[in-house]
Amino acid sequence: MTGETISKPSQELPPEALNADSVESFLLRHPDFFEDRAELLETLEIPHGSAGSVSLVERQVTALRERNIAMRSHLAELTHNAETSEAILEASQRMILAVLRCPDVTHLGPTIESGLLDFFGVEYASHIWLKSASESLGSVTACEADRQDIIETLLRRQRAYCGVFRADEMSAIFPGCASEGSAAIAPLHINEVLIGAIGVGSSDVHRYDSTVGTLFLEHLAEVVMHLPWVEKIPAK
Repeated sequence: MTGETISKPSQELPPEALNADSVESFLLRHPDFFEDRAELLETLEIPHGSAGSVSLVERQVTALRERNIAMRSHLAELTHNAETSEAILEASQRMILAVLRCPDVTHLGPTIESGLLDFFGVEYASHIWLKSASESLGSVTACEADRQDIIETLLRRQRAYCGVFRADEMSAIFPGCASEGSAAIAPLHINEVLIGAIGVGSSDVHRYDSTVGTLFLEHLAEVVMHLPWVEKIPAK
């Protein structure tokens, strides 16, 4: 045996020991496997959803490019949302300051309606006093009885909400509207007594759907009810 080199026969894995799952598992555990195997990497081909195939490197570059596009799109969306939020905050501040500057209750309705139209660019805006407010405050004008009946029905749940409204309902909230549409409406009440409402609306029935929030309208209603010259209505 001297002088002879004894070679150990190659050990081959049984076919059942090597399959797609085991290869995938190995590569997941060794992501740097191809770092020193450039030639092997260049020979790999992966279907690309069209005629022919591309190398793994090309596929990785394409995947990275697609991911980069997705990240840019997401960043643009975040930037847009931030700019929108900033614009809403600025409009909200201007609206609240305008309400606080009202010298008396008679100026409140026009101030709210013009502020919602100018600062927020809504199609319809409305501030409504009901008979209960007129009886309490004295110097305000209540809306017509037929409008009041509709508004009291719409706000029977005593909370702000958005929805699609019929033409007669839109007309009751926004006298200048003569068609169906959508709106966000918030009640004005003290001690569970409904005295009025604030609303924004659109002739587009999809503009104010259930996904649109009412937080600002609720906040505005709360500010109005805490103005120093708004008398408190006694509890029932």
